[in-house]
Amino acid sequence: MQLEEFRPRPALVARQSHVERPRFPVVDAHNHLAEPFGGGWDRKSLPQLLDILDQANVQLYVDLDGGWGEDILNFHVNFFKTSAPNRFKIFGGVDWEQWPAMGNTFPNWAANRLHIQKERGAEGLKIWKNFGLTGRDQQGACENSQGCQCHVVLQSKRRH
Repeated sequence: MQLEEFRPRPALVARQSHVERPRFPVVDAHNHLAEPFGGGWDRKSLPQLLDILDQANVQLYVDLDGGWGEDILNFHVNFFKTSAPNRFKIFGGVDWEQWPAMGNTFPNWAANRLHIQKERGAEGLKIWKNFGLTGRDQQGACENSQGCQCHVVLQSKRRH
């Protein structure tokens, strides 16, 4: 039999229960509201989303889409945070791909961008999963935990 022909039959029999609503309030600490990950809620009815969150007892929703860029961050702050300030935390981000071209000016530029994002309404920093794998500084060194220069950005950020 070829692997693609294999059709296993489940043998586990377990009691099932249907949970209509979580017993305790929920904080969704890692999610997205926009396409391609979040179902396009930035183009749908906010009251509809709030109803769904209420049904699931989600009291706080952390949106990481602002890490994609400041245009998205600004739109999400205006669309979600302004209308429901206590339900959403919108995170910003750093465009690490600018580092090679900007060289030594990058850390202060990035820290300034984060400061501006904070003033605009960002309440956290999204660091993408590929950070440290593909990012490079101006010398072509990988931004990783062994030789990471990202601390320069974070130290600059503390001054703001």
